[in-house]
Amino acid sequence: MTEQQRRTRLAPSERRALIIDAATRQIAEGGYNTFTLSKLAEDCGMTRAGIEHHFSSREELLIAVLLHRDDLDAFAITTPVEGRDPRTFDEDSAWKVLDNLVIRNAGQPELLRLYTILGAEALDPQHPAHHYFAERTRTALDLLADLSSSWHPQPRTFALAVLAILDGLQLQWLRFPDEDLVALWKGAGGALARKTA
Repeated sequence: MTEQQRRTRLAPSERRALIIDAATRQIAEGGYNTFTLSKLAEDCGMTRAGIEHHFSSREELLIAVLLHRDDLDAFAITTPVEGRDPRTFDEDSAWKVLDNLVIRNAGQPELLRLYTILGAEALDPQHPAHHYFAERTRTALDLLADLSSSWHPQPRTFALAVLAILDGLQLQWLRFPDEDLVALWKGAGGALARKTA
């Protein structure tokens, strides 16, 4: 946050957006377990009470960060096919949506790292985002199954394979960022029986 933003009186929605952005960076860099509202307040040029005026707890803020990212992703990925029922997609359209997702993820490694770290931490049932990640995975599987239902003989199996391969490729890419995530994804198409042009 710039010094000017710290001194300027912002509308509540703008202030919340700045807090979410700063929290996203902080969590992506160190994971949720090292994330504190005090450090966030310092990064935002606010008091901790000021942060708590907008978000009553770090758990509430964490969920706001995750939901905000989901909203942005959903808009970016589905805009090219907005208004279409995923169950009517042909194979080429479905792969286009999946390719859009990978291209978007390749352009935001900080957020991808955030999800990878939090997803691992949230395997613990006591983690505040445990339910969020479980539901997100169920929703993703349902969407992928719908996306392939008109052309794949086993949509649910396809959905599981896509998630497993994509998660694995993204993890490797975060470890070895010199690799090209989109090229890795397209190269893995054979494992998913993707037709090549």
